[in-house]
Amino acid sequence: MSDKENQGLRDPYTMATPYNQLEFIVRRIVSEMVNTSALVRIDGCTSQGPDGPAGTVAATPLVAQTDAEGNALPMVPLPSLPHYRIQAGIAAIIMDPVPGDIGVASFCKADSSTVKPGTTEPQRPGSFRSFDQADGMLVASVSNKAPEVWIELRQDKTIVIHAPEGCTIETDKTVEIKAAEGIVLDAPQTTITGNLTATGEKGDAIGMTGTVTLDGSLTSTGDQVAGGISQTGHTHTGVEPGGGDTGKPQ
Repeated sequence: MSDKENQGLRDPYTMATPYNQLEFIVRRIVSEMVNTSALVRIDGCTSQGPDGPAGTVAATPLVAQTDAEGNALPMVPLPSLPHYRIQAGIAAIIMDPVPGDIGVASFCKADSSTVKPGTTEPQRPGSFRSFDQADGMLVASVSNKAPEVWIELRQDKTIVIHAPEGCTIETDKTVEIKAAEGIVLDAPQTTITGNLTATGEKGDAIGMTGTVTLDGSLTSTGDQVAGGISQTGHTHTGVEPGGGDTGKPQ
């Protein structure tokens, strides 16, 4: 026998009037049959990143039902809930749920099993059930750990992309970066695998400080100046007829 006092569902006034009795019945029906939303733990996800549309998650409700003694009862997992993805048309931010995440599941008013990925027209409900957990979907996630990779949109109108293991930008066309003041590239090594073209409207197109090492030939359609001496217009000192060497260029 348990030392706990069993807690009934009725209060001392439930049987006082016919209205109280009816209210008790209605409240019980609503609380037992109508599901609105619930916190759930993600147990698995079928999505394959950018290789397909958003899939489904298996989830377990985190707020348990209790028995008359207040003990938590084992919760039945929800095997297939469509999960949210920030997407409009063909544009999306891919951030699929992973096991261990905590999310918010919302449950539809009617049986939504007839609505499949790609459905665009209204469908008849699959059954007469209402507000059932079988018709749930993951609509949000709750932050339960500190992120290690992120895109931060700050209130000072700046954006920070933090990717400790690398960041890749892919396109079949052209990547264009526009900055009104300048671009700072701070890295110990920069590698350009293709051709480099630099054009400048004012002043020097390319300005460098420090030592520059070139492995290969250099071709220029214009003059090159090193140490103040023109490559195409310099002269030599100490020129004498015969097989002697000239002096230094100047």
